[in-house]
Amino acid sequence: MAFEINGKTYETDEEGYLANLSDWNTDVAGRMATEDDCDLSENHWEVIKFLRDYYEEYQIAPARSEEHTSELQSRTN
Repeated sequence: MAFEINGKTYETDEEGYLANLSDWNTDVAGRMATEDDCDLSENHWEVIKFLRDYYEEYQIAPARSEEHTSELQSRTN
């Protein structure tokens, strides 16, 4: 599967995830959210930024734990 934004084609797998993580950008995120019938609010973007920063630093998605939830809440309040 694939979609196009501003003349660039983005490949996705059968579940709709980007085939190449380095292709991610805010336009791609917005397009994928629209396809999922989701309007991204300021709070959504804060969470997305936190998750992207965390992954960039540790090369792993954050585990859902009390500690991470508290850290996320402190960043978005």
